Amino acid sequence: MSDEFDRDLSKAREDTSQARDGLLAVLRDLKDEDLDKERRGGWSVRKVLEHAIHSEVLYGRLARHLRELPQPEDEAITVPPPTVASAISALENSRAALETAIDGVDEETFYTLRVVGHEEYSILSLLENVALHDREHAPQIQDIVSSV
Repeated sequence: MSDEFDRDLSKAREDTSQARDGLLAVLRDLKDEDLDKERRGGWSVRKVLEHAIHSEVLYGRLARHLRELPQPEDEAITVPPPTVASAISALENSRAALETAIDGVDEETFYTLRVVGHEEYSILSLLENVALHDREHAPQIQDIVSSV
């Protein structure tokens, strides 16, 4: 393992962790009734969370695909989330599945871009997308709640 790989993997994991902490901090300030708040022409908080949960499940599946690992059979998630607590739990579960999917990744796989559909991903680019996704939706949820 190279120092660059260790550094990049650590940074990617730290970025995803910090981004998730930011999203969870926003959720911990919500009440269940906030889930149904929406701006005219936009998604409700519940729909944003459904999207975030579903997307991370797909990111976990993509990580497993990139690593040529078998897909889990027991990936049941409750969407849309009925409560804030269930949304937090689903996000924790989807993150745990993603972490499991990247645990033990080797250096070559971490950096190798592979075509998936019409996109190219490596484990590194996937983790960058995961962090950006959480950072996109945390302020979106705050904006929805504060504007209604």
